[in-house]
Amino acid sequence: MNEESIMDEDQRSEWLRKLDEECPYQIVLPRQQLIEDHKIVEFLARYVGKFDMYVEDEYAMFVRYCFADPLDAAVFRSRFESKERFKLAS
Repeated sequence: MNEESIMDEDQRSEWLRKLDEECPYQIVLPRQQLIEDHKIVEFLARYVGKFDMYVEDEYAMFVRYCFADPLDAAVFRSRFESKERFKLAS
C-alpha cells in the first residue's frame, strides 16, 4: 500500500458517510479462516458494483460488508453469518 492510498480521518469519515448512504444494508462478520474468506470473495464477485466492504479495525478482525439492496444483504447474511450468536461469559 502506498502513502497516496492511505486515508486521513476526514477522508475516511466522508467515505464512510457516503458508503452508509449508498449501501445501508450492512453485515459485520469476524474474519474467517482462509477457505471461508475465499467463499465470501467468490460470492461477492457476482455483486460487483452492488456492494462495498471495509475492515472494522486496524487488526482486520472484523469486516463490514455493505450492500445497496436489502435482498442482496439478506442472501449474504443467510449464507455466511454464523447461526450461533456470541454469548457473554459469566
